[in-house]
Amino acid sequence: MSIAMGGHIECYLDIASFFSYIALADLLPNLTALEGYGIQVDLIPTLIGGINHLSGNKPPWMLPAKAKYLEADSQRAARRVSKPRIAFPKDFLSMSNTISPLRAMLFIKKNYPEATFIAAMHFLFDKFWSPPHANLTVDEELAAVLAAATETPEGGPRLFGEEDVRRIMDGRAEMKDTLKQNTARAVELGAFGAPWFWVVNEEGKGEPFFGSDRFNHIYQHLGLPFQDVALVKTAKL
Repeated sequence: MSIAMGGHIECYLDIASFFSYIALADLLPNLTALEGYGIQVDLIPTLIGGINHLSGNKPPWMLPAKAKYLEADSQRAARRVSKPRIAFPKDFLSMSNTISPLRAMLFIKKNYPEATFIAAMHFLFDKFWSPPHANLTVDEELAAVLAAATETPEGGPRLFGEEDVRRIMDGRAEMKDTLKQNTARAVELGAFGAPWFWVVNEEGKGEPFFGSDRFNHIYQHLGLPFQDVALVKTAKL
């Protein structure tokens, strides 16, 4: 069997999107393997509210049946990626306009090493979705989370010093157009929500994928070997 080498994954994520965090948690352990296959992964901060507005979509909780279903499904998804503590904040609606932290992420992406950007994104996602749920729309809380950011949500070396935090907070304004462009780009690629993926294989063929549970389809499109869902046979079978 020949294994494809090369390709590109554009991954459009918003901190305020629960399933964006699920997708990120699923993707992070596989980044090294994807790099080994020559697959470039680009994590792109994107405003889900802007995607909904431009695409004409509405948040799932606006439909009562979807909202009820998400109560159970979100926790199933969290357990699968070993994030059992994460949950929707009680004040989610007032916290969900994440323009400020997304601009901060874009500034970090532009001015710091990729590993720092990825670690910072993971840390901010975790602080937003884990109790007591940091409100990243408030400058003081965003600055405090950046100051506390470590290599992983569980700990490790600090990512930023005091001067770095001031630089990031001050630099958010210059990322206004970049965030708009990222959001428009996602919609141009067909996005109606997040996480949204645009995946180009080694033959140059691009396809869209939506949701946190589409990695089997993504890897198949890229021609990568992977283990799909399969029952484990018992001795009786």
